[in-house]
Amino acid sequence: MSVSVEEFTIRAGAFHGPALLLSSGSRQFQTTIQDLGLPADPEEIVDVSAYLKGMTSLTRLADNSDFFVWAGYSQKVEDLGFFGRAIISAETLWDALQIARSALLYYQSDSELVIRVYNGRCHIWYFNPFNARQAVHDVQYTMSLLANVICLSRFQSDPDILIAYPNGSPSHFPYTAPISQVRNSAQGYISFDDRLLQSRMSGTDRLQVEVLSRYLADKSLMVEKKPNLKELVGGLVRASFGVAPWSLVNTSQALDIHERTLQLRLKSEGTSFREIVRVERHRTSKRLLIAGKSIDETAEILGFDHRQSFSEAFSNWEGISPSAFTREHLPT
Repeated sequence: MSVSVEEFTIRAGAFHGPALLLSSGSRQFQTTIQDLGLPADPEEIVDVSAYLKGMTSLTRLADNSDFFVWAGYSQKVEDLGFFGRAIISAETLWDALQIARSALLYYQSDSELVIRVYNGRCHIWYFNPFNARQAVHDVQYTMSLLANVICLSRFQSDPDILIAYPNGSPSHFPYTAPISQVRNSAQGYISFDDRLLQSRMSGTDRLQVEVLSRYLADKSLMVEKKPNLKELVGGLVRASFGVAPWSLVNTSQALDIHERTLQLRLKSEGTSFREIVRVERHRTSKRLLIAGKSIDETAEILGFDHRQSFSEAFSNWEGISPSAFTREHLPT
């Protein structure tokens, strides 16, 4: 392996959709993931050795050498975790593809999607650090996932999808799939009628896509190998500041965890959603005030209804008013 391949990482959510397709329910899914030695948390980082081994193990379990083509096209994109939920929550297919391109480095390292629009078609190429033998399942999976995303848009005309990947064959897709041509190629490639780009996505959620996109753009999260639930929730709360109020319900939907389960898991970590919001508001308020934001601006960004409400909360946190805190931190 080259150095770049050795350093390759991917979020464990890459395995969740395929494993769910091979399971009869959530309990069997958990057993499958555990038996394969894979993380149950989709946001946990998996190294290259575990990734390649996991793909090989799932392929053997499915008894189908091209299993990942079917899996990528058939699974729920949201099973990828935050990365997948941001994509399906986008307003248009163009927005969804831009999220996939820009947030790809959160989901997996040393990889790239190149998107170009010309001659009436949108063209997408996928590049990864693997050699041709290692890349087969990864390229198959990525290209079929992209076909899946394209088909989640509410297109009015024939998308005329052309797709290329290792061992490419029309037999890999159901006859009802709007795929006009499948090619065998070591290079991952897909193209389609560019009129689809403005088609609305079927799962549009403006608040969720904005918050998740901000979360995925946080470069500090790239190195979080195994974030705990408290850290995940805190990251979502921070990402929501300046967007719109973010609730326990929004959080449970983003994490795909029932509200009550989320509350119990946070309690087991010695905290609560309300406490996390308090801590993140406190930390962020100091940062904003020191950066020169006014009290009114800070209160609005943090979701307080009134300046007075923020001032009272800040005084409880710091023991002094926001204005006094600002004066103390004025540059000398």
